[in-house]
Amino acid sequence: MQGSRTLVTLIALVSLAMACAPTALLAPTVSPPPTATLTPPPSPTDEPIPTPTPGPTSTAELASPTPAEASRAFGRVMDVSDIVPGEFRRFHRTADTVWLITDVGFARLDDGAWRVSVSDVPGTPVGVDGANRPWVVSADTKTISAWNGSSWTTYADGTGWLPVASDDEPCHNGWMEPDGVGRLWLTTCRDVRAFDGDRWTVYSPADMGMAEVGPQESWATFTLEVAGSGVWVGTCDWGGPGPVGGQGVRWFDGETWRGADSPVAAGCATDIVEGSQGEVWIALDNRLWRHSPDTGEWIDLPPPEPPIADMRFGFADALTLDPSGNVWPAMVLCGGASCYGSIVLYQVEDAEWTQIGEPLDFGGGIPAPQVLGDGTGARWLSWAGSLYRLQDDVPESVPNLGFVRDTIVDGTGRVWLAVEDQGRSVLWAQSAETGQ
Repeated sequence: MQGSRTLVTLIALVSLAMACAPTALLAPTVSPPPTATLTPPPSPTDEPIPTPTPGPTSTAELASPTPAEASRAFGRVMDVSDIVPGEFRRFHRTADTVWLITDVGFARLDDGAWRVSVSDVPGTPVGVDGANRPWVVSADTKTISAWNGSSWTTYADGTGWLPVASDDEPCHNGWMEPDGVGRLWLTTCRDVRAFDGDRWTVYSPADMGMAEVGPQESWATFTLEVAGSGVWVGTCDWGGPGPVGGQGVRWFDGETWRGADSPVAAGCATDIVEGSQGEVWIALDNRLWRHSPDTGEWIDLPPPEPPIADMRFGFADALTLDPSGNVWPAMVLCGGASCYGSIVLYQVEDAEWTQIGEPLDFGGGIPAPQVLGDGTGARWLSWAGSLYRLQDDVPESVPNLGFVRDTIVDGTGRVWLAVEDQGRSVLWAQSAETGQ
């Protein structure tokens, strides 16, 4: 994603401030007044969608630190640099293991121990496929390569791969996702790409039934979700103040790109997630949509009144689902000419929006919310650099961890954390003696 140097600097400064003082973000919140009940009737794609009223809202405060025994549920394991070189980027799950990825290497968890798969990679990590092969894109974006455990296989223009077009500098902002028929999908800042095992196919916005990416003063992001109903792609166009429009959402059913006549065919689409029943949740502009592929019905779920006077919801920064199938949107509040003021987390259950804590300062850099279930059935919320245990849907904070960057649950049901602590990336995990 391309942006102005001013915006990048602002995001970096805000991210640094949050990393240094995560607990300051967790002050109690004041409940906003309730609003009218949401009653959106199901509507087929080819009929007008009624505009529903905002849904009811309540507030769940972020509780004070948990008792000592709860904080002992996690123990410090080791520095990330003791496992694999580089700066921590993310965790990733494949069918049979979990991965730890830095900017220069990949490590996988085998029998409870982290083992390096490859380091000093020739490019930027963009994924791990179903065969547990790490993938990287070269610095000039002219090639993409896969590591089979002993050597790299490189794909260039002769295999359908094309350099990523950019007005400024090379870019590739996606992460690979496999579908159910053996393809790998990847988004860049200009298009969507699929690999069938031999060749890459590049789908431009026009191929997907969209207009081209916006004018030079704006830049685009693509979001990708591989679901049972197809491969879903959303776009958003951005300018300095925030979203400036977008080409909405399309989905690939295996043969054709669909959605040009759907209720989500235009607008800024920032995230897409698939629910436990195959439903698809879409964050479009300042509201949520839920689509049932079985019936073709679309339901519009607008947010409640903003919790800060004289501000408006601009977009959802991220969506996540909890183990019960409820969606958790992190909504960005905008005021005046800018959409980088505040962000607030909600849980949406049966069309009721529950505010989680008070709004936080936002300039980008806040990790997306994650709600996890461990092997004992306990649920954990990672949000804005802190970890909470959800007790009867009340978030109780786990203290003394540092700034939580990412979380994942391994095949045994054990939760792992990547934590920033005094300038170092550190792994934490549920302690064996807790029985978790």
